[in-house]
Amino acid sequence: MILRKLNLLVESSMSESLLKTTDNQSPPWNVARASAVVCILFVTSLIGVNSALAQTDDAAIFASTEMSKLDINTADAESLAANLVGIGLTKAQEIVRYRELHGDFVTIEELSEVKGVGLLTVEKNRHLVLVAKPIIEGC
Repeated sequence: MILRKLNLLVESSMSESLLKTTDNQSPPWNVARASAVVCILFVTSLIGVNSALAQTDDAAIFASTEMSKLDINTADAESLAANLVGIGLTKAQEIVRYRELHGDFVTIEELSEVKGVGLLTVEKNRHLVLVAKPIIEGC
């Protein structure tokens, strides 16, 4: 559709410019000028389309990344041990135990309060975990 509009624009531009020649402009110059306008319009439309596609791809990547993260408030010890860097089964069990004693994690940084889990381990796993916000009914 964009190409069809560009084609119509070029045809009308070329026919008008060929009919309106002045002493300083010959028909070939007008054709070249119309061709340049068409090229500029075409490149501009491609940039717009590519930009829209890039934004769509970024949104899809972000959505799939968020969906693949592990919720530390619902994951069991085996899932934590299997998916997190530097977390074995013993530390994963400590995470679950901490959650049972203190309630759900509010932030990812709160993981460092668990025995055997330091800030460095939290940082290594930041991209792998999330803290889901609880759904409050009636709001």
